[in-house]
Amino acid sequence: MNRIFIVSFAGSATPTMIKKLASITHDHGGKWLVSKVNFLEDQVAGVIKVELPQENENLVKEAFCNCENLLVRFGKAKNHSQHVASIYKLRLDSADRAGIVNEISHTLDKQDIQILDMDCQRVFVAGGGGVSSSLFTATMTVRLPDDFIIEDVVKDLEALSIGIRVIVESS
Repeated sequence: MNRIFIVSFAGSATPTMIKKLASITHDHGGKWLVSKVNFLEDQVAGVIKVELPQENENLVKEAFCNCENLLVRFGKAKNHSQHVASIYKLRLDSADRAGIVNEISHTLDKQDIQILDMDCQRVFVAGGGGVSSSLFTATMTVRLPDDFIIEDVVKDLEALSIGIRVIVESS
């Protein structure tokens, strides 16, 4: 019988160490169903949904726990399937302003749209004549309720303010 659990970790690690953990999981009959791993300088933070044979669960968990300088936590995971057709990757571009991430999150949340992943960037742009501005871009993976149409969601996000552009990158 297979077990599914969530591993979350943060601390100091290299990409080589993360690859080694993936290899250990694979060598014990497991796989990473979903993984979000981010590096910032010499720090790493990640969340991984792991599936593997029950008899190898403790071995793989020990491998994570034995990584020096890495704080590791384990959690329960639900074993449910996702409707691929209701998952979309979006890119939102806009002039930056205070509260934009909150507005995006609130707009999606009030429609029961799940944000599976969101990566935001702010870019400072210096123009000629002393004019400067800041641009905001977000890449998101969202899960829509079954009866929603992605084009309507795009319109709702673009209605947040003048100049917001939303592109559906994939479904």
